Amino acid sequence: MPRRPMFLLASAAVAAGAVVVSTGVLSGGPAGNTPPVAADSSNAPQSTTGGTGASPATRMDARSFLLAAADTALRETVTSGEYWYVRQRTTHPTSHLPEKFWTEARKLQHQEQAEVDKTGAQDDELVAINEKYNKKLEQLRKSIYPDGPPYKAYVVESEERWRPKRMGGTHRAKSEDRKVVFPSPQDEAKWKEQGSPKLLEDGPKSVDDNLPRPLSISNMDITMQNVGELPKSKKALAGRLRAQFAKLPDPHKEFDLYLWQTTVDLMTAPTTPGTRAATFQILADQPGIISNGEVEDAAGRKGVSLAVKSDDGYEFRLIVNKDTAELLEYSVAEKGEDTVRVTFEEFGWTDKLGRRP
Repeated sequence: MPRRPMFLLASAAVAAGAVVVSTGVLSGGPAGNTPPVAADSSNAPQSTTGGTGASPATRMDARSFLLAAADTALRETVTSGEYWYVRQRTTHPTSHLPEKFWTEARKLQHQEQAEVDKTGAQDDELVAINEKYNKKLEQLRKSIYPDGPPYKAYVVESEERWRPKRMGGTHRAKSEDRKVVFPSPQDEAKWKEQGSPKLLEDGPKSVDDNLPRPLSISNMDITMQNVGELPKSKKALAGRLRAQFAKLPDPHKEFDLYLWQTTVDLMTAPTTPGTRAATFQILADQPGIISNGEVEDAAGRKGVSLAVKSDDGYEFRLIVNKDTAELLEYSVAEKGEDTVRVTFEEFGWTDKLGRRP
């Protein structure tokens, strides 16, 4: 994956088995215009150069839609609870790598941890260190597969997360229906030719912890405890986000991509109607955002597709419900083909850990 945006970078932490680009609850994933077709699942990414995209009659101006979405967001009903719940369906690439890779990757992991311990790095310093070692990890992977893996494969899973409103509360992550899918019979055949190596790492289906968690690595100072206190006006929120963006590493970073990630952060967190409206208004001022009109997400729900392209050829997409202004899906595509997808199925407050809204 590209170095930008940072939320797509894999952690230097590794586990035996497969390399997975970690998305978690804070990241989004690619959304095609139609549910993709795979050898054994309807959830694997596919090319998005075709499909049932929006017709000219349904296309609309991105700015006009975003301003209308801001008005819709302001009419939302404010609710509360003890745990913020998110259910999502995630698709991300996976590949098998030899033991040589894992040996070197573990060395990088230890080096990163040693640097963090030695420097006592916090917040923005942690972001810079993480980015440095992610770059080294990607270079290591490319040394194994200079031209990319011999076949494409994806991990598809449903995830539920409960995030506590109060500091020190229990965070729970629950995964189910995890499987590996191939975008074509040819990819599956090549995988079998390689000896059918393991592509899905073992792991617990449910994990509880009480670690402090920011919304994302690019918004380390925004948490569940203060997200509801963010500015509610466009000017004030833009100033806050610009200040945070200025602290991020990488001299070639792009504000529109940072804003894209931040939009996903805020639209999948318990922000106030005013903050959500201000976020849409800030997006509306960005010249690089286009609309592909009305499309369907992977769950078959209709929404308006918005997109922005990075300097290195990646396209980042959102699908937003035009009636509720809710984020339905987030996606990333490279050369017209989806690489990561997260379909957001449900959000809301609940008063009990493990219970849905």
